[in-house]
Amino acid sequence: MTNIASVPRLEVEIDPFADAASQTLPEVVRPLADAYDEQIADRDRSLWRWFYRATAEFGLSCVDTDRVRRTRSAKVLATMFITVVDDVAERYGDRATFAELLKVPFEHQDADPTRAGVAGEYVRFQQELWAALQALYDDGPRAEEFAALFRFDLRQALQSVDYSALLAQHPGLASERELWTYDAHNMMVLCFADIDLAASLSFDAAELAAVREVVTRAQRMARVGNWIATWERELAEGDYSSGVVVRALESGVVSIDELRGLETRPTGDAVDPIVTAIRESEIEAYFVDRWRSEYDEAVQFVGAVDSVDLRTYLEGFETIFRAQLANRPSN
Repeated sequence: MTNIASVPRLEVEIDPFADAASQTLPEVVRPLADAYDEQIADRDRSLWRWFYRATAEFGLSCVDTDRVRRTRSAKVLATMFITVVDDVAERYGDRATFAELLKVPFEHQDADPTRAGVAGEYVRFQQELWAALQALYDDGPRAEEFAALFRFDLRQALQSVDYSALLAQHPGLASERELWTYDAHNMMVLCFADIDLAASLSFDAAELAAVREVVTRAQRMARVGNWIATWERELAEGDYSSGVVVRALESGVVSIDELRGLETRPTGDAVDPIVTAIRESEIEAYFVDRWRSEYDEAVQFVGAVDSVDLRTYLEGFETIFRAQLANRPSN
């Protein structure tokens, strides 16, 4: 049993994912990773390897033994999918291409890579990627049972990207409250749980609400870890949508004018004072405490579920959190 008091505040001596670089991507993922490198190449393959390592920590225990590897592969493809959408919307601000990418997962809408102003290579890649992800999902014995839930959670994830893109256009829109409402879905943890449930013959559907109570909190825990690990890099890219930066804005640690200055000049002399101010504040520690609170709340539901080992599931997110802290630029 995990002792929540043992969760570090900000210092991590050993990266539990130190072996991520040596991970071999699953056979079904490799062709898509190759296609990504050839057609997109916005991210290094090490990201997919890191995430594949992470999938070993948070699979629901009810997944049929012979389908665990397929669910892990599906989660990597889902992460690749949302990463492409996120980069198009936030890194490039390409609303035309973003609009087409939103259509890809939904059969009744046809994404058009030839539409004027659209980066067709992104749309074509996402269509290929989604087809592979859908095939993995459909292989689950309960895929149809949870399909509507999967699509619902996916829509929330796509909406979270849209919200973050709006922040880039309207810095004054940023609020921590809305980040918790929208942005946490970007982590896709609810979607990952849906993938697992579709592959779980032993799962008791009567326990779905309690499981989602835990998974929703785990999603926020993952979001906290990601914010802490990435806010400095994102600032250097002119992206100030991280919860860490938004809280710094709301608490007066940084000003709206400083953040707006990053839109045209995300250089060291503009970024460094913001980074220093945030590092010297208690904002990161605040989010570590928020992670603890989410964990404590999630634990309350563990005893309500028999068909899934939710305690082990939560302990996996502690390992992920340690790995996220270990990847902070200041380490």
